[in-house]
Amino acid sequence: MIPGSSRYRLLFGLLLLGLALAFVIYTHSLVGRLRENARRANETIAWFWASAQVPLTEVIRDRSRIVCSECGKVRDVEAVMEEDSIFSYCQECGRSTWWFVVSRWSEQEQSAMLNRTRALFRNLIARLDYTTVMTDSRMQPQIVNGMVIDSCPPESLRKYTDIVGRLRQINPPIPMTGMEGDTLGWLLYGSGALESELRLVPYLELGILGLLGLFFFLLLRTELKREKVMAWAGFAKETAHQLSTPISSLMGWLELLRESRSNSEDSETGEAVEAMQADVERLSRIADRYGQMGKRPRLEPEDANRMVSSTVEYFRQRPGLMEGAVSIETDLESRGTVLANRVLLDWVLENLIKNSLAAVADGQGSRITVATADTDDGSVSITVEDDGKGIPYANQDRIFSAGFTTRRGGWGLGLTLSRRIVEEYHGGRLRLVASHPGQGSVFEVLLPPDGEEEEEQ
Repeated sequence: MIPGSSRYRLLFGLLLLGLALAFVIYTHSLVGRLRENARRANETIAWFWASAQVPLTEVIRDRSRIVCSECGKVRDVEAVMEEDSIFSYCQECGRSTWWFVVSRWSEQEQSAMLNRTRALFRNLIARLDYTTVMTDSRMQPQIVNGMVIDSCPPESLRKYTDIVGRLRQINPPIPMTGMEGDTLGWLLYGSGALESELRLVPYLELGILGLLGLFFFLLLRTELKREKVMAWAGFAKETAHQLSTPISSLMGWLELLRESRSNSEDSETGEAVEAMQADVERLSRIADRYGQMGKRPRLEPEDANRMVSSTVEYFRQRPGLMEGAVSIETDLESRGTVLANRVLLDWVLENLIKNSLAAVADGQGSRITVATADTDDGSVSITVEDDGKGIPYANQDRIFSAGFTTRRGGWGLGLTLSRRIVEEYHGGRLRLVASHPGQGSVFEVLLPPDGEEEEEQ
C-alpha cells in the first residue's frame, strides 16, 4: 500500500510526465507544420519558374517582325527573314506594299531580359538553406541550386542524377505545369538545417522524458524505502516502550527475591536469582536497542576484542541457545579500537552468531569461529564463519533485503537492520564474504578506526 505522501508525489510525477508527453506531441506537430510550409514555399518557386518560361520562351525564340512602309502596320513572322524587305499585301492600305523586316527583340534586349530573370531566380534560390534541383519532364537535371547546367561531363551528370534520387526520397517532387496544364518539369528539394534539428527534438525530449520518469521512479522508490524503514523504526520504538513496563516490574520482583534469599540459605534459589538478573538486564539492553532505532546513536571508543569476547561468552553460558554439539571459538588478533555504540554493535554480532547457529543446527560437532583482525588501512575486521548448510546461490543477493527470510516465523529484518547499524551509524561495511551450499558461510563486519571515524563525524 502506498502511503499518502508518496501517493501525492506519484500523482505529481504523473502530471509532470503527462505535460512532458504533451509537449513532445506538440513539438512533433511543429515538425509536420514546418515540412508543410517548406513544401508550400517550394511550390511557389515551382509556379514562379513555370510562369517565367512563357516570357522567356518569347524572348529567346527566333522570330521577326515586318512593318508596312505605307501605313506602319506591324505583323509577326514565325521564321527569321533573310531579306531586308519584302513586297506583300497590306490589309490596311488595301494593296501590295513594301514591308521592312525588323527583329522582334534586339540581342541586347534578349540578353538583358534573360540575365535579369535568371539572376532573380538565382537570388531566390540562394535564400534557401537546402538543395534544389529542377529537372525536365523526364527527370533529367537542368538547374541545380539556381545554376543552369547546359552542358556538363558525364561524371557531373551522374552526380546530379544521384542527387535527384536522394531528394526524391526526402520529399515528393513538385510538378511545374505550363499554361496548358502540361508538365514542364519537376522541382526537387531537400531539408534545411532547422528542419533537421527539429526532427531530433522529439527524440531528445523522449530521452529527457525517460530520464525524468526514471528519476521519479527512483525518488518514489527511495521515499517508499525510507518510509518503510521509518515505519520499522517506529515499531521498534513502540516495542521498546511496551517492554519497559514489564522489565521494570521484573526488576522489582527480583529485588524482592534477593531480599528473601538473604533470609534463606537456598543456594539454588540464589543462582537462579543471579541468572534471572542477568537476563533481565540483557532484556533491558535489548529494549534500549529498539529504542535507539531511527536516531543517530552516540559512539564511544571500544575494544573490538572485548565486544566479541563478551558476546561469545553470553552464548557459551546459555547452552539452550545452541542445539547439538556446537562450539563457538574466537580468534582475536586485532589490536585496534573503534568508535562504536556498544549496545547496537553487540546486537549485530548476536544476529550474525544466531544466523550461524541456525545454519549448523542440524549438524553434530559443528563449529562457529568469530575472529578479529586489523586491515592494511587500519580498519578492524570482525568475521563470523560457520561450517553449516550455507546460503543458496540464488538467495545470496537478497539476504540483506527487508522482509526476506528462509526461516519459518522469521521477519527478515536481522541482516537488514544489522547492515544499517554498521554502515549508516558506524561508517563501516557488512558483507557476505563467501557462502557455499553444504560448506558454510563467512560474514564480515569492517569498522574504521576510531580516529578516522572521529574525523568523518
